[in-house]
Amino acid sequence: MKILIMMILLTSIMFMFMMNPLSLLILLITQTFIISLLSSLLISSFWYSYMLILIMISGLLIMFMYMTSIASNEKFNFSFKYMILMLIIMPFIFIKNEKLMTMKMINLNNINMMENLIMNKLFNSKFIIPSIMLIMLLFVMMVVISFLVSSSEGPMRKSY
Repeated sequence: MKILIMMILLTSIMFMFMMNPLSLLILLITQTFIISLLSSLLISSFWYSYMLILIMISGLLIMFMYMTSIASNEKFNFSFKYMILMLIIMPFIFIKNEKLMTMKMINLNNINMMENLIMNKLFNSKFIIPSIMLIMLLFVMMVVISFLVSSSEGPMRKSY
């Protein structure tokens, strides 16, 4: 669990140094996988994380399609200096902050005892209406975006 939190922090910090849309997309996809893995470990159900991955990856792929049609072909620059700097700084952050190292805020025994309550919060009757509204909104957005993309016969950017 500590390693996953460390990886989330590392990808968040690396996100600030990336400039290329392709590298940003790869970083977002890896962070989505890490967060879904962490949520599946905390909730003890992979359905929620599976839905999270499907929704996030589909949205990211639509954004990637839009960015590749508009953005020019930029050179992929990756600086190993920043990567080494991140790898050196991250352990010091965890050593300094003992609360993250001991992980007293997340006790695995309490998570196992409250497993039924956590699943009950996800699929409670109070959250059915917002969940259905969110599903309908995502469906409408998918249909609208597919009509917008299919109606143009060429690239979305203008040729000068």
